[in-house]
Amino acid sequence: MKHLLTAIILLATFGFANAQKDAAIDKILKANEKYQTISCDFKQTKTMAMVDQKIESEGTLYFVRADKLKMDYSSPKGNLLLISGESLLMIQNGRKNDFNTKQNAQMRNLKNTLLLSIAGDVAGVATENGATVEFAETADYYTFVLTRTDKSVKSRMSKLELSYSKTDCSLCVMKMEEPNGNYTVYDTPVKTFNPEIAAGTFDKPKK
Repeated sequence: MKHLLTAIILLATFGFANAQKDAAIDKILKANEKYQTISCDFKQTKTMAMVDQKIESEGTLYFVRADKLKMDYSSPKGNLLLISGESLLMIQNGRKNDFNTKQNAQMRNLKNTLLLSIAGDVAGVATENGATVEFAETADYYTFVLTRTDKSVKSRMSKLELSYSKTDCSLCVMKMEEPNGNYTVYDTPVKTFNPEIAAGTFDKPKK
């Protein structure tokens, strides 16, 4: 009888936790539907696990639902991540890589993960990455930890942590972990919602 009661309590607790997670996922998705465009400053910190080295960067982010994202780095100046439709352009330290995400599964996964995360579609991110989802709630954030279980998914990540503001449901912190133990944290604490984004913002640089 004691074991039966314990099992019932555990099932009830598990069910309640899942209900909380599902409610938060739904709330965030619906709240973000109001944001057709976003602009904000971002800070990026990459930690190299083997040598315990941190590399810090920063810049300005522009997002247009549902297929445009620009991360324009001011430090290091000239670095860029640009997504527009099926195109993903990366410029790092003067080296340019221009991908057609229809033909590159890993870059398609990166593109979709970034766009869905900013759009507040946690369930979509989980599906895209073949990941389980754990949920935690703090005074400031709804936080989801997505762990890849489907190893057939071509991804640069093993785990993704997404923290959304409890005030406006926007993505404030993203932590991307790589299989080798390196991880990158992006912070976007203050945003402008639905700004007018200048024409040409998502054009590829000519040089």
